[in-house]
Amino acid sequence: KKQQPDGGECPAPRPPAAAAPGGGPGQGGGLMKRRPLSLLPFLSLRDYVFCMATLLLFCTGSLFYQLNGGPPHFLLALRQCLGNSTYLDDHGPPPLKVLPFPSQVVYNRVGKCGSRTVVLLLRILSEKHGFNLVTSDIHNKTRLTKNEQMELIKNVSTSEQPYLFTRHVHFLNFSRFGGDQPVYINIIRDPVSRFLSNYFFRRFGDWRGEQNHLIRTPNMRQEERYL
Repeated sequence: KKQQPDGGECPAPRPPAAAAPGGGPGQGGGLMKRRPLSLLPFLSLRDYVFCMATLLLFCTGSLFYQLNGGPPHFLLALRQCLGNSTYLDDHGPPPLKVLPFPSQVVYNRVGKCGSRTVVLLLRILSEKHGFNLVTSDIHNKTRLTKNEQMELIKNVSTSEQPYLFTRHVHFLNFSRFGGDQPVYINIIRDPVSRFLSNYFFRRFGDWRGEQNHLIRTPNMRQEERYL
């Protein structure tokens, strides 16, 4: 102890504070533990485990979906459990509108658009599904007079239903002549490709004709091939 000038004694110096377990000096006269660093400090351990479990479940379900070619059973069961929820119905895609099967169909073929192949497929489907395929042997007359339209509509409307009528013809308004308006189907093609196909068809004829095979003749001159 040191003697003060007034006769008192100086207090003894206090010992330094003990070091913290982590190696740093103590603060506030006590021991302080260093907390481990966390990537998501706002999540608790319970929330972190729940997020990881949800992610694992989603990845496992996606894997089963790809391996089996469809959704796994537990996802279907989950969807069934959520079926009573209105959230999926309000935020999901709109339901598909199922149209009634038409009993009267008209395929007014457009030239050089693959209609011959379509008619071949329709003939096979008519035998398989039992509908009446009505065809026409007239291929070079698409514009009809009023009397011709009335006659054609009369003949088509009296066909056995369900029927599918096909012909190279312009649009016919069945309701104009008192008939039931059928459902129209058609196929179109790229205009340039259609023009080229029409050119070679007019130049060399049908592919089944003998003149059409001249295009493969190696001795043909260039002007004969394209002009």
